[in-house]
Amino acid sequence: MLNVAVVDDEAAERARIRACLDYMAGEKGLAFCVDEFSSADSFVIQFERQYDIVFMDIEFPSGMDGMAAARAMRETDETVVLVFVTNMARMAVEGYEVEALDFIVKPVEREPFLLKMSRALSRVVRRAEHYVTLKEGGEMVSLRVKLIRYLEVDGHYVVYHSREGTFSEYSTLAAAEKKLDDPAFVRCDRGCLVNLRMVTHVGKNTCTVDGQEVLIARTQRTQFLRTYAAFLGGAFVEG
Repeated sequence: MLNVAVVDDEAAERARIRACLDYMAGEKGLAFCVDEFSSADSFVIQFERQYDIVFMDIEFPSGMDGMAAARAMRETDETVVLVFVTNMARMAVEGYEVEALDFIVKPVEREPFLLKMSRALSRVVRRAEHYVTLKEGGEMVSLRVKLIRYLEVDGHYVVYHSREGTFSEYSTLAAAEKKLDDPAFVRCDRGCLVNLRMVTHVGKNTCTVDGQEVLIARTQRTQFLRTYAAFLGGAFVEG
């Protein structure tokens, strides 16, 4: 199931895009969950990091325009695939600022749409990320593994320090390490697991992880440095 947002003030254009998606679903055996928004403002207010593809009009009769909405979206989601749908092709070239994949000129027609959609689907596959799910306070939380800075033990809990927030789960570090299943996470202490993607500096007794200093135990230093050197040398393959 792919989650798609269609942001356009014209109901007819939204209907055309939905019809094209329905056709593609039938032809390719895909499934789309489509949310429609009639204004850029309503999209930004309700936006969550849940969409795989966003089709965005640029010009709206009131409120923010599509470029402003795209900028706001990029503040919380850097990877969602963005395609502008517009009758203002000259403005679509500005899409590089918000990392738009492409643009479709109105009125939307099936064949051009299918070509653009094929590109979008290829990008979706490439951006697929590894998530880890943990239980906190009776709720399930899914975190993007690459955005986790480090994990540390706090009593009977493992604390996940992530760019998405700080979360804890009743667990052991060994169990959390197994759940992550990611070679870029390395122990710098018996109670701390660091994401090497986030390490920017290694000192005598500490490493800097996304701007925060984390201690390296004397007993872990040699192995930590060896693994970090292998990581920098490209010995690891990103998932």
